[in-house]
Amino acid sequence: MMDKHACGRAVRYFKGFRDSPGAVRVAGELQDKYNEAVGCAWPTRETISQMLGADAPEQISKWLRILQNAGAITRVPVRSLPLEKQQIIGRSAKRSQVYVLNFGWAMDVLSDLDEYVCDRQNKVIIQSPLPSLRNRPNTPLDNQTVTCAGDGVVTLIPYDQTLDHTLEDKRGSEGSNLSAYTRERAA
Repeated sequence: MMDKHACGRAVRYFKGFRDSPGAVRVAGELQDKYNEAVGCAWPTRETISQMLGADAPEQISKWLRILQNAGAITRVPVRSLPLEKQQIIGRSAKRSQVYVLNFGWAMDVLSDLDEYVCDRQNKVIIQSPLPSLRNRPNTPLDNQTVTCAGDGVVTLIPYDQTLDHTLEDKRGSEGSNLSAYTRERAA
């Protein structure tokens, strides 16, 4: 079920916010202030600034813009809300706005996270020869085969593929200088 906590988890995972920890902190404040009955959070920039110890509300505006541009939140003018919600919020200034957490965006981000975790847990690594610690391989985006300095090769295979069969195939083509290392599955 999508709730404000799932949105917070999505914000923390989303790669687009890695260079903006302030945006993640602002999202955390919006998550804390989110009212599920009204369907939004309505702290002022000044309130968020005080809660985060930020120097100026202008910095908060920048972080809110980053969150909105990524799709994590939507800013909505208070005057566009139904009258009963406006009364709960209690502000009527022309520039007042509320922040809606975008659950659809969070669902997409968390779905990507689940696929990534599943993909990473269903791999076995075969190495030949074992690269030294100073000679770590760089894994490409497809996570299939990696070459290391010193002619080392790392191949990732699914857990359900037989390791003996894979080693047998590799030994025939590369010699007997092969070893296998399994990654522990996360519990």
